[in-house]
Amino acid sequence: NQVFTVDERIELYSLSDVALILPTRDGMNLVAKEFVASGHQDRGVLILSELAGASKELHEALLVNPNNLDEIARAIREALEMPGEEQARRNRVMKERLKRYTVERWAREFIKSLESVKEIQEYKLARKINITRMRQIVASYAESKRRILFLDYDGTLSWFRKDPEDARPDRQLYEILEALTNDEKNTVVIISGRDKETLGEWFGTGGKIHCIAEHGVWIREPGGEWHMPEQIDNHWMEPVKPLLEYYVDQTPGSFIEHKNFSLVWHYRNADPDLGVQRSWELKDEIRTLISNLNLEIMDGDKVLEIKNSGINKGRAALQKMGKGAYDFILAIGDDWTDEYTFEAMPVDAFTIKVGTKTTRASYYIESVDLVRELLDHFRREN
Repeated sequence: NQVFTVDERIELYSLSDVALILPTRDGMNLVAKEFVASGHQDRGVLILSELAGASKELHEALLVNPNNLDEIARAIREALEMPGEEQARRNRVMKERLKRYTVERWAREFIKSLESVKEIQEYKLARKINITRMRQIVASYAESKRRILFLDYDGTLSWFRKDPEDARPDRQLYEILEALTNDEKNTVVIISGRDKETLGEWFGTGGKIHCIAEHGVWIREPGGEWHMPEQIDNHWMEPVKPLLEYYVDQTPGSFIEHKNFSLVWHYRNADPDLGVQRSWELKDEIRTLISNLNLEIMDGDKVLEIKNSGINKGRAALQKMGKGAYDFILAIGDDWTDEYTFEAMPVDAFTIKVGTKTTRASYYIESVDLVRELLDHFRREN
């Protein structure tokens, strides 16, 4: 940059067949971005160190370990032999991403992050449920006359699995839930992001469990049929799905879950670092794609879910409580989708976060095992 003027650099970039940029340590690499932006007719191949900061955005480049000479040699050969159509495809994707993520946009997001600090500070440090507090909650349960329990499923009642289908309820959980629902004082609500077909299969139509599926899209009373409290649209799913499919191809181990009114990209089985990197990139692209639609992105535990905005667990929980005079209210969940439920609860409710301290919940509990232990104490009080 000190040797060439801007015009000279652009001319050099546009005449180059390959750019070989191999820092062993840097932050934002503007040379790589300038090369992509200057490419004539989208031609030219970028070979970039995987240690460069720009590699997090320019993953269509040929990324190499700058300390591996054999890998660099293979990348140079691949670059020189790459068909023009493939060069153009890669460069177009990178150019569009660079156009969207400008310095101005970065600055806006930086300021927005600073402003969000105040909101984060409002989250209180929840209190850990130890033996003493568990006894206090159980005592309050035993003294109450009318109770409602909102229970998230994955990460709360059941452990996470590599395959979500493997997280079906076990015998112990069924026994606990059956005992709780057999007490006429109790209203037990499974409130989950799962689709209604899965919850319907696991918790049947003959039981006494109330179910809320897809974060509040569907509600079912015991023995009743699934119904939607609000009419929502799912025609947006077809144009959004190809973007998720592209990221499945780019992220080995990831997959798409199709729900009735949302799309979910799972990356629990992907390489951890790659999964996080791709999730950032996907969120950035989805925000642009859905900016004019009534949609939102829910960032869960190794999942990104795109759904209609305004539909959430808290809203569904309020509807379920109605004007009921409950003297014991419990809500337990493990991720930020459950924060809507915690926020919707009255001040005297017991709100419990599983595994995370930073939350709107009043308490936190360390594991699924301890959640089951708490519910088992309730069962013994029936």
